[in-house]
Amino acid sequence: MRQTERVRSELDALKGLRRGTINLQAIESLVPGVLPQAIMRFSARHPGITFEVIVDRTDRIIAAVREGRTDIGLAFYPPADRDFTTVFKMREPLVALMSPHHPLAGRPKVSLADSIPYPIALPLKNSGSRVLIDIACKAAGIYMMPVLETNSIQLRVHFVHVNNGITFHSRLSAADSLRAGDLVAVPIRDRLVNTATIDAITHASRQLPLAAEEFLRFLQGELQNLREPLSSAA
Repeated sequence: MRQTERVRSELDALKGLRRGTINLQAIESLVPGVLPQAIMRFSARHPGITFEVIVDRTDRIIAAVREGRTDIGLAFYPPADRDFTTVFKMREPLVALMSPHHPLAGRPKVSLADSIPYPIALPLKNSGSRVLIDIACKAAGIYMMPVLETNSIQLRVHFVHVNNGITFHSRLSAADSLRAGDLVAVPIRDRLVNTATIDAITHASRQLPLAAEEFLRFLQGELQNLREPLSSAA
């Protein structure tokens, strides 16, 4: 399979990115604006390139990269693994998302412990953000009992609207609601949730098709317009 991929990449190079398909798996927080905009701009430059995109949680994205089912994985806070190459990573701390009318909305910062008295919506267990939240709660010596656990960011956002609750996401995942003023994002005081990153990962022993390599470089440039990536292997 790796030999076939090398041949495919060489043929792509000869075609000059006139044809090809990029297989990509990404976390949902990149869907509201960042990812579709990057795909649109890349496609404008290379109209013969198509995309197959699956939106999933981090543990499943990692499995897809490991098993060779996707060219590129865009994962939230994935664990270090010798099977992967981290092409670049971007700091994306979790914030507390809530209605502008929430009692905590006016604070400059909140702690995870501050959220305990209010209805809480969390991602499903084993997702990248949930793993980080659980670790941070353990470090703070608190137990968080969510009213809602779901893999849908949209459902968690609506939950905080109707239930005066709190959920925890990256700013990217609720960009539209934040711009519209429907939600506010309050920074979290707990140190661990501020170490979070979104990582672009590929299989360490796999040579990517030329189109996928070019898109990774292009995507890194697009993300630099938002904030500076922490590191780069590209």
